[in-house]
Amino acid sequence: MRDIPALGDREELETPSTDARVRPQPVVVTPKQALSIKPFGLDMDVLLTTEATGGATSVIVAWHKPGEGPPDHVHFKQEEILFIIEGLYEVTVGDESAKAGPGSIVFIPRNVVHRFKNVGGVTGRMLGWSLPGGQDHYLKAISELAAAGGFTSEKVVEISKTFDTHFPVQP
Repeated sequence: MRDIPALGDREELETPSTDARVRPQPVVVTPKQALSIKPFGLDMDVLLTTEATGGATSVIVAWHKPGEGPPDHVHFKQEEILFIIEGLYEVTVGDESAKAGPGSIVFIPRNVVHRFKNVGGVTGRMLGWSLPGGQDHYLKAISELAAAGGFTSEKVVEISKTFDTHFPVQP
């Protein structure tokens, strides 16, 4: 059994060199610096990339017109946090559904089927975190597929599997 290093023993607290993650560094991203993407026809800005946080998280702001939102889906390797900035959403996580307006926060554990939809009359806006990061890679890949004109359900399923996201069959 290995001893826990003392607080001053920094070199022992380093991430092993075999770990693919990079030690996170401080970062400030202004709205003008965010990467704009358009996966599934939705407007999104990547505020924090997976790389900027050493793999710890990624943060995206998304706008949803009334009626927009993803169908049931599940992430197998990430938790997700949603923070509602504007609008009114109906959020379903597992068997629980609730209406969530500005200031509401939703925690979605990995392996739990969930969905959300803007049920208000105005464009909604939310922040989405994935823990660990990676959701930015998935949404960027979907956005690039659409921009290249190759958007098909088969290709979306293939990309989704690559990023451990699954869309259960809808009834």
